[in-house]
Amino acid sequence: LRLCIVVIVLSDFPKMTAQNWTIVSILKTTADFFSRKNIENPRLNAEQLLGHVLHMPRVRLYLEYDRPLTAEEVVNYRELVRRRMNNEPLQYITGSAAFMGLEFTVTPATLIPRPETELLVERILEMQSAITRPNILDIGTGSGALAVSLARLWPESAVFAIDISEDALEIARANAHRLIQNTAMRPRFFHHNVFDPWPATMPAEYDIIVSNPPYIRRDEWGGLHPEVREYEPRAALTDEGDGLAVYRRIFELLKKGTLRTKHLLLEMSGSQPDKISALSKTFNFPQTEIYQDFNATDRILHITF
Repeated sequence: LRLCIVVIVLSDFPKMTAQNWTIVSILKTTADFFSRKNIENPRLNAEQLLGHVLHMPRVRLYLEYDRPLTAEEVVNYRELVRRRMNNEPLQYITGSAAFMGLEFTVTPATLIPRPETELLVERILEMQSAITRPNILDIGTGSGALAVSLARLWPESAVFAIDISEDALEIARANAHRLIQNTAMRPRFFHHNVFDPWPATMPAEYDIIVSNPPYIRRDEWGGLHPEVREYEPRAALTDEGDGLAVYRRIFELLKKGTLRTKHLLLEMSGSQPDKISALSKTFNFPQTEIYQDFNATDRILHITF
């Protein structure tokens, strides 16, 4: 069924032959095609896919705008256009996602980091003048975007990170190895399910705990965009329930003293931040602050102990 859909979707895409295409002409044609098919940011998608094929940064595409493409380059580019039209996320096609000015390797084993998640890093980095040599725990690290960014941008910190997925941890370790040259500064990654007993091999006390939990409710799943629903790892997106399970578990671990911290920062669901905030209040934590994202949505919950 998917193959049939792809053929239909691409049926009105112009035939590509090496003799007919330069960088600028193929970019314009592809951007127009993406626009007609309601692909968000059509020009950016066209540029990043072509840059990936040609191993060029986007700016260089315009420095060599009249360069003709080889037959092989045209074939390879057309294949990436086909994948994009099938709703495969751009970041999975290129294998890379930008976060905090760094390029992270991403695969379907890892969530694609979002711009709003950068707010977690920014809030934590604001604590540098008040905390020295902090221990930081990242719960559900995925690609390692939070853990690696914090370890690189706060060199004095000791960062620990856990995830339930071994495949995700493999990507996170690779990102740490590529983006942090000093081995002593790299995060320490552990395979762990936060719902299991806390492992004796890991510290239980941290200066800062941070997490972007799976917060999509089960009843929201069908309404997600196909790019998310069909490609990103389900376990990183939903708890298969009310979207509060991981928040509840983290709060319980802190209330019982299984985990101890001075600061807890959590990204909240855009659809029910009020429920997450209300849940935290049932635990009677000392001090709570909420920060909004770029769309004036309550996004970051900061609890100080």
